[in-house]
Amino acid sequence: MRIKGKTPRSYQLTRISALSALSVVGSFIHLPGPVQSVAFDSAPGFFAALMFGPFDGAAVCGFGHVATSIVNDFPLGILHIPIALGLALAGAAMGSFNRRFGLLPAVGIGVFINTVLIVVAIPALGWQGTLSFLPFLALAACLNALVASGAYRSLKDRIPV
Repeated sequence: MRIKGKTPRSYQLTRISALSALSVVGSFIHLPGPVQSVAFDSAPGFFAALMFGPFDGAAVCGFGHVATSIVNDFPLGILHIPIALGLALAGAAMGSFNRRFGLLPAVGIGVFINTVLIVVAIPALGWQGTLSFLPFLALAACLNALVASGAYRSLKDRIPV
């Protein structure tokens, strides 16, 4: 329900909570790779960014990564904090790009930021480990974006924003 063009805070909080819960569910669906925290946790955040905008996308992407880190016992330790902040940036960028430039550039920037965050893992994995992890992370980012953009295209005319 909208009041004078504004979304009520309770509705926004509810959808962020629900999509964050889906991120937790996605964190249990692991993709193959050397680090166990590669999962479908970003898809709900990417969807939130595309459907509801930068704030919702940032919140759900950030919370989603924290959930995945918890589920997997923090394999990269304290480095999960900057990764979660980076994923929040990816969600915000996706939401902004989708509003300004459309779906394809938004998905591209989200996948790019998600993949570039690999540099944060260099202290934990080293250069060789980081470079060997890169293709797995890029594939995971693409699959998360594919799921999110498919859901967005299916639901964009059915869900009130």
